[in-house]
Amino acid sequence: MGVIITSSMVVQTPAQSGGTGDLPPFPLSHARIGYQTICNSSNVIASSQAAGFPAEDATTVFTNEYWRPATLPATWTCDAGTGVDTDYIGIAAHTLGSSQCSLTIEYSTDNTTWTQLNSFLPKDNKAIMLLYGTITARWWRFTLNGTVAPRMGIIYIGQALQMQRAIYGGHAPITLTRSTTIYNQISEAGQFMARSITRQGNGTTFAWKNLKAAWYREYFDPFVLAARRTPFFIAWRPDRFPEEVGFCWTSGDISPSNIGIKDYMEVSMSVAGISDE
Repeated sequence: MGVIITSSMVVQTPAQSGGTGDLPPFPLSHARIGYQTICNSSNVIASSQAAGFPAEDATTVFTNEYWRPATLPATWTCDAGTGVDTDYIGIAAHTLGSSQCSLTIEYSTDNTTWTQLNSFLPKDNKAIMLLYGTITARWWRFTLNGTVAPRMGIIYIGQALQMQRAIYGGHAPITLTRSTTIYNQISEAGQFMARSITRQGNGTTFAWKNLKAAWYREYFDPFVLAARRTPFFIAWRPDRFPEEVGFCWTSGDISPSNIGIKDYMEVSMSVAGISDE
């Protein structure tokens, strides 16, 4: 499914945001990383849940755990406890596409009056990022409609990290970079007899140059700390390649280096992600 940019999304150019290009907001040619979420096991509830697939399983970081409603239509609601600012929603490890199930997302400040953010019917089971202008709300409600109950493995609601610089040439999109472990069975005479896939996923490397050191310390380093423990959503270029969204995790620490020009830094990270194929 990829990136969905809502009508409330108004992105300023660096000139409009002050002329320096050092502080957000940044244009949608820059990556968006979703690692913060207001959802947790104690603040979500579902109108229906099948045995063994409770509502809170959509708030864990484990893609093999998920919420599945027992009947449709069904709702999944998050109560943040107070009004909070958010500008993205991430959904992964789902079967909305193969189940042909539509999803409507709404928010509320009083749990009575609801405003629709978006409604859509995904064509596949790929990771989804909704990007929208900052909304302050306490309650968020997801409504599923269809004939086959889907699974919902990962739901994040939060504020996305907007990268200060864009990614340019040489990047391998995670959705096109597959990591597959294959076992081939060959006869003594060299005949191809069988093939089995023992593991599959996706993986790539993201790299940024010319990041202001002060910006890195204030905005990117909190993400580095979070990435040691939790996976994240990333859309490397939402404007031109909205289909290329990953739900990823790192295998080690992310470390920057000084470029040696003024106070600029560069950083890269290798990630792995789930496969939806």
